[in-house]
Parts: sequence; C-alpha cells; structure tokens
Amino acid sequence: MKNIILFGAGNYGKAAVKHYGKENIRYFVDNNKVKQNTYILGIPVISPERMTEINKEGTYHIVIASRHHKEIENQLKDMGIRHYEIYFLSNGKRYYPTTELVLNPYEDGSGGEVSEKAYNEITKNNPLMKSIREEVNRLYKDVPMFSHIEIETINRCNGICSFCPINSQADSREKKVMSRELFEKIIDELAGLKYDGRIALFSNNEPMLDDRIIDLYRHCRSRLPEAWLFMFTNGTLLSLEKCKQLLPLLDELIIDNYNQELQLIPNSQKIVQYCETNEELRNKVIVILRKPNEILSSRGGDAPNRADMVKYADSTCVLPFKQMIVRPDGKVSLCCNDPLGKNTLGDLTKEGLVDVWYGKKFRQVREALFVGRSQWEHCVYCDAFSVG
Repeated sequence: MKNIILFGAGNYGKAAVKHYGKENIRYFVDNNKVKQNTYILGIPVISPERMTEINKEGTYHIVIASRHHKEIENQLKDMGIRHYEIYFLSNGKRYYPTTELVLNPYEDGSGGEVSEKAYNEITKNNPLMKSIREEVNRLYKDVPMFSHIEIETINRCNGICSFCPINSQADSREKKVMSRELFEKIIDELAGLKYDGRIALFSNNEPMLDDRIIDLYRHCRSRLPEAWLFMFTNGTLLSLEKCKQLLPLLDELIIDNYNQELQLIPNSQKIVQYCETNEELRNKVIVILRKPNEILSSRGGDAPNRADMVKYADSTCVLPFKQMIVRPDGKVSLCCNDPLGKNTLGDLTKEGLVDVWYGKKFRQVREALFVGRSQWEHCVYCDAFSVG
C-alpha cells in the first residue's frame, strides 16, 4: 500500500509509520496547528484543509492513526470524506500505544517551549470540543459505570514541576495515607462489580512514596484479574529491583522522566537497558522524556505557572461521566484536574462506590456540565479537553 496519508501525528501516527513503512507515507495530517508545516520522522505535516486540496482526485489512501479515531471519523464525514481506514494498535486502554521504550514528545516541536499565549490559542481551537459535547450528550441520557478509577494511597509528591499545584514546594494539602482497611474495602467493591476498566493506585502524587505500593498492586491484581492496572511515576524512587517486582502486576508502566535537558535519569537508564531485549516488556513499559518547566493545562485554574486564564464557559467535559478519583481519606474528588481536592462528591468511608457514582453530588456536576463549564466554579478556567 503506497501513497498513504496518516491522520494523526502523535504516538499512534508514529507507530503507524513503522507498521505501513515510512516509504509509503506521504503526509501526516493533524489538527494541532503547531505541528502543521513541520516534519515528523521526515514526513511533512499538513492541515486537514490542505489534505482535501491534495486529495481532490482521491489518489491517496487515508488512515486514521489516533486514539481519538471516532472524533476524526466525524470530522472526515463533515468534510465529505467517506473512504478511510482506522489503524488500531491496542485495546484502547493503553495511554501510549507504542513499542518505543523512550519517547520524546518534543521532537516534533509541539511542546516544551510554548508560551502561555500560544498554549491558549492552540487550546481555543481544540477540535475535541465538538466531539466531547457529542459524547456528553450521549452519556447524559444513560450514565454508565465509571471505566477509570484512580486510588491515591498517599497524597505526596517529591517532584518540583513548575506546572503542578502539588509539587513538593507548593503542596498545601495535609499529609494523608490511606488505611489498608479502606483500600481493601474499595477493591472488594470493585471485585463485586467485576470491574474490568482502568485502575491506578495513584492520582495527584508520586506512588512510590508509599512503601506499600507493590503489595497494594499485588492485592489489586489478585482481586481484579480483568482490570487494566497501570502506573505513572517520575521514576526517581523506582529502582530496577522494585521495577522487576511491579512489572508482573501491571499492564502498563509509564515513567515520566523529568529532566529539563531531556536526559534519562539513572533509574530510567537501568530500566530501559533491562527492557530493551524483551518484547513483552517493550509493550508494557515506556519512558516519557518530560521537562519540569513548561506550560501545560491550567488544572482547573490551580497550576502555579499559569496567569493568563481563559474561560471555556460553553464547553463541557466527559470526565465526570467516566472517571472516579479517590483521595487517601476516602473522599472522592471532582476529577483528575482537581489536585487539591476542592470538590468532594462522596466519602467511601461511609458510602459505597455505586452510591457515590450515582449520588446527588455527581448528578449535580453532570447536570451543570451538560450546560457548560460556566455552571461549575472549578471548571470555568479548566482547559483540559479529553474524551476520557
């Protein structure tokens, strides 16, 4: 197959290049204006509008290579394009569907040095907004059980990232550690539901600060064999020995390797070397090169390095329809973009998971966001857009 246009210049797109062969790819297409008119893997990135001009005669084969394939399908249909293929790489639960062990998200020039003004301009034109509205309209009619749960067992992080409200120099939260009794209660309830969605034993914290974490994941795996267990960690406390103990328990391990010069920290180096010759581990482990100082989401207006906040009053959000975030004391937060726990939608020390999920406070949030982010105070300045 030759003359392929890949719609999606992210991780799926890069994996698709390897699948179809670089010699067969003519263009990437991406909605992100920062990526347009650049080159990724030596392949030019063009806009959707430019794609329609180039493909007037229908001589190119269009392949959607993105986890947001449903949204792109709708976009193509709106553009009058009916013939395309969808590239699938995983079951849809993976965060990074690639066999690359080390991923540099900045190599295409799309991040790291973006100013707040530029970030705001990119976000204002986020094509996901329309798809998120459609998804919320669908879910609002019949709210399903959550498919993603994060259980924060200790509310501390040792990172100093400038964009994070709970970095070790800015965290205003009272230190709390989840009791084993509460943890097992939550896992038992999930087991009773035969839960098979995503589950992580962290949220807005560094999970390796909890010296019980390996045992907690072991218990979780034994009780929830069909769930997708994953972990995000900055890797500073993840020795190779601990990594070897964790890997049989996890479906995905993501190491956010924070270094402003994008160099691997010592623990990451050892883990990469260990995984290099094992195909199974290459499908499970990924090290993301990250800069601790950059402009990212406003985190509901709480990001310390954001000053120029933009209101997204009419936009909605899908997270309260798909995601549950549990703090160490059993309190349930609004979403993952409520790092300081400003919103409490339930208390699992007194209520069950199902009762909280379908309870009054979650209903109030969903009803508000069905109208728009302006209807919920903590959401007005939130610029995080995800289909969940």
